Amino acid sequence: MEKVLENLYVGGDKDYERTKGLSGWSWCRCCKDGPGGHKETVGYNTRSAPKGPEYLAAVRGHRMALNYIDNDDPNYIPEEMIKKGLRFIDAQLASGRKILVACNAGHSRGPTMAMLYMRSIGELPYNFVQAQRIFHGLYSHYDPDIGVHTFARQHWGMFENWIRGING
Repeated sequence: MEKVLENLYVGGDKDYERTKGLSGWSWCRCCKDGPGGHKETVGYNTRSAPKGPEYLAAVRGHRMALNYIDNDDPNYIPEEMIKKGLRFIDAQLASGRKILVACNAGHSRGPTMAMLYMRSIGELPYNFVQAQRIFHGLYSHYDPDIGVHTFARQHWGMFENWIRGING
């Protein structure tokens, strides 16, 4: 687990397990499977999540679990799911809580969500390649899979200052 911004941390399953239950923490779980993931949070055993209001994201207290899968095709990453995650991260930070943004291995989905969050609040006003270099300096385990990488690159401009209402 590494701190990338004041009260914003990035990691994987092991980091979630170490911090879950700690006072003053929140979690954005960017994974379908694993501890605190979407499947466990919503409580389904099928391959696909059940349709309904928690299809993309489910919130339980200070934890959001996203139905976020690693897929080579960026079209399998719903833009609305990413926006829900970004709003949740922002709300938790605004309330003064620490937040861990974590996927399973801690190299693709979670770090990319944190990087997009930083973009959305104006912390990474650079082009995508330069921002990736800077983010990798903050979080050395950043190594996104092709679909996640392509989604972030394709949507990079859209998320510039998005949380602050400039583009959102």
